[in-house]
Amino acid sequence: MKSAIRFLIYLLIIVVVFLATWFISERYRAPEDKLREIYDQNFKPCLNYWTSDPNYTDSTGLSQIAMKYYEKGDYSTAIEGFQNFEPRTEEEGFYHLYLGLSYLKTDFDNLAIYRLQLATQSFRDFTNIQMSKWYLSLAYLKAGRDNEALEGFQDIVRLNARQRPQAEVIIERIEQAKNPLRAMLGAFKN
Repeated sequence: MKSAIRFLIYLLIIVVVFLATWFISERYRAPEDKLREIYDQNFKPCLNYWTSDPNYTDSTGLSQIAMKYYEKGDYSTAIEGFQNFEPRTEEEGFYHLYLGLSYLKTDFDNLAIYRLQLATQSFRDFTNIQMSKWYLSLAYLKAGRDNEALEGFQDIVRLNARQRPQAEVIIERIEQAKNPLRAMLGAFKN
């Protein structure tokens, strides 16, 4: 009887040490598969705000060709189309946005992040800046860079952008992914 009790005590100690080690090591890192799942559920391709603008004039026609491929979902060809022309200063924001989204959909995450950062810097109006920050945060999420993604989503919430409700849900899901024990406790509260 004493050996069975001793065995259970040792087993309990091992389980507690394992859980404590797991909790400490995983506390500040969300699993990439969970981040990818959050990304997949929240990414929707950006509509064509660029060439559909009635005031838009395109002197070369190349941006419209690239956008047609983008709208069809042929992102590799869209990338080639975007790379064939130099945008004017006033269209740089959309150029970087759609090129970044095309890179994101073709799994060139770091190139997408770079282009989306440029889009955020190029836009001048609040709505487009927040839209590019939204996609930049999703790109960070897809790349497994959860801390940068959290910062971006928290900015969106803080500035009360149009994407705020989705950002709040994503922040909660990232926090749960980073700390599964907290997610389990949250499930018991509900």
